[in-house]
Amino acid sequence: MSIIVKGNKRQRYIGFSITSDFQNLLKSAFQKEIIHQCKLIFDKECKEMGIKLIKFNGNQGILKCNHFEKENAIKLLKSVKKIASKKVKIDTIATSGTIKSLINKHMNFEEFENVNTS
Repeated sequence: MSIIVKGNKRQRYIGFSITSDFQNLLKSAFQKEIIHQCKLIFDKECKEMGIKLIKFNGNQGILKCNHFEKENAIKLLKSVKKIASKKVKIDTIATSGTIKSLINKHMNFEEFENVNTS
């Protein structure tokens, strides 16, 4: 059995959780902070690193990145200390090559169980 990889576009999916005194942080505010931190730390656009926020429920989420940018994406997540002026702490849960395995093995919460992985 052989596995076909489409070019160098392998992806990694990073599951993370957010600890904060505030519940249900907004996805748009989190995306804005990720974009800001990416420019500040790496002097790059998120798109250049293949970084995209796939899912976010206010407390947990999934960030996609290029496989060779995995460590930088984790560093980026951990660099976020505030979202919309609210103090937060971000911990990574796990990293996987597929959304489905990330959710099934490491992120057992209902909102992400029926994620469309196509």
